[in-house]
Amino acid sequence: MNARIVPLIIAIALVTAGCIGGATSLKGEIRDDGITLAADHAGSNVRFELRNTGTKSCDLVVALSSLPVDALPVVDKQVVITNSDGPGIVRPIGTYVETPPWVLGHIEPGSTFSYEVALDSTPKSDERVLFCNALGDYQNGRYALLRFDR
Repeated sequence: MNARIVPLIIAIALVTAGCIGGATSLKGEIRDDGITLAADHAGSNVRFELRNTGTKSCDLVVALSSLPVDALPVVDKQVVITNSDGPGIVRPIGTYVETPPWVLGHIEPGSTFSYEVALDSTPKSDERVLFCNALGDYQNGRYALLRFDR
């Protein structure tokens, strides 16, 4: 192998490892009556690994809000998500689909979902909220709060 290529390959491997290693790996479980996470806080970069151990699928949303996790606005049995600023709202993170319904992933029972979320410029008053957002999911407790390490 060319003497110039070997150092280049090593450099690329180190940079890639540094990027991947920058996210906090966070495992969790989605049940029919809640979402549990291995930790209640993490830095701005998180790699979610969530297993659906329930009997119902989950349309997973990761959003930002300054509201208490058990007081999100609900209309027609779904959390209201808006892509605007202001107090008392739930807004989507900007790292995935930019249009409603802002579902990060559809997770079937028995499946594991992995996704990395990077939030660098989040307001100090907002926290991450994870929830399933099919009809009635939020009211059945299928949500969790993940505070930022600031």
